[in-house]
Amino acid sequence: MNPIIEKCMLTDEQRSLIIKGIKQGKQEYQETIAKLPDTITKKHIPFLLSDLVNTHVANQFVDNPHTQMRIFTRKAGFHPYIVIQDTIRNVFILISKLQKNQYILNPSGYRGDFASSNGDRLFEMGMTLEEIYEDRPFQYSLPIGVENQPFGIIVCYDSRHDVVYEGALRPDQEDWIYKEDISNTIISNNENIVPLNNNQLSDIQIQLKAPVEDEIVVKLKSKTTS
Repeated sequence: MNPIIEKCMLTDEQRSLIIKGIKQGKQEYQETIAKLPDTITKKHIPFLLSDLVNTHVANQFVDNPHTQMRIFTRKAGFHPYIVIQDTIRNVFILISKLQKNQYILNPSGYRGDFASSNGDRLFEMGMTLEEIYEDRPFQYSLPIGVENQPFGIIVCYDSRHDVVYEGALRPDQEDWIYKEDISNTIISNNENIVPLNNNQLSDIQIQLKAPVEDEIVVKLKSKTTS
């Protein structure tokens, strides 16, 4: 793995908390589904799983404020989701479902926001465009500083298997910059981590542009291209 990419990846603790939240959400989902009546259309099932996973992942960071992670909710069309922000490294994280045998997520507008500046961010940090894009076409951008180029990570879980992937998409969403199996990353003891005197995450206001109906609202950072 390129050491520059490693600097943008999740820390072991972040991975551990996300995986714990996913496992808790899936467990509550199974317990809840077992108690529900058998309906013919089952429209509630996929949405319930996503809601529970998002809730438990968010609660993991709320319960561990020393991580300095912000949680906020956004919506793409009728699809609500959470965004996790690493406030120290300017990294944004999306939780999404990906079937075990599916290699990559289908391109979408809101997932594109988590990919659009990944190449520019790595370039600002010292990678060459050839290292980032290999033999794929790319577009040069004006340098605007690492602090203005967020890095987007997508954590994918399988709804039926205990498989979790961490990855970052290329801006065209046609391939991964990196993709790692993090299913077994669990930190069993956090006693040696010293909490910081942070505000409660629920009290922190995220300054984002007000959404317009039917518009993708998590625009991590607009790019200026040459």
